[in-house]
Amino acid sequence: MTHPANKKQILIVHGGESFNSYASYLHALKTQPVDYDRLKPRKRWSSWLAEKLPSTGYDVLTPTFPNGRNANYDEWKIYFEKLVPFLGDNVQLVGHSLGAMFLSIYLHNHVLATPVQRLILISGCYDDETNEELGSFKVGSAQGLEKSAQEIHLLHSKEDPVVPFSELAKFQADIPSAISHVFEDRGHFNDETFPELLNILKQK
Repeated sequence: MTHPANKKQILIVHGGESFNSYASYLHALKTQPVDYDRLKPRKRWSSWLAEKLPSTGYDVLTPTFPNGRNANYDEWKIYFEKLVPFLGDNVQLVGHSLGAMFLSIYLHNHVLATPVQRLILISGCYDDETNEELGSFKVGSAQGLEKSAQEIHLLHSKEDPVVPFSELAKFQADIPSAISHVFEDRGHFNDETFPELLNILKQK
């Protein structure tokens, strides 16, 4: 297992859904409406980032984690640990939504042997009391993440329709050294482009 020399790596852990039981998952499948527009091919900001960052200097990695519609932390942990050996000395980890929750739990329990340059958590849920279905991704603590990252960024929008803005304060309390970026109208960051994230990733 090798990683490309002299290249900056950006590993993006995408979002997903997790349920407290298989019965809850089946109920969601039966009751959640289908959005016709979401059936059409659409560009995601992860692929946009790859286009914007020169391939000569960056590798943007967008792995597909197991069973995103009914995600299980233990399954994601197994897969993530297969990716770690590929990571070099200049790495930025990006977690969006459930991905941010996963990285928070994992790095709280497992300190990376080599700290990454930057950890970026976007619209992460902590333990939202209004959401009964966080499955195995409920964050008990995000303390200690700074041991695995030289720099931590937290991004959240005030009118996020998926994760309450109040969740941001919980991460801030656990990670006082983190740099927070508060937005007014970016929802759950499902846009096709993400220039603010691009600017963070390009920082030295």
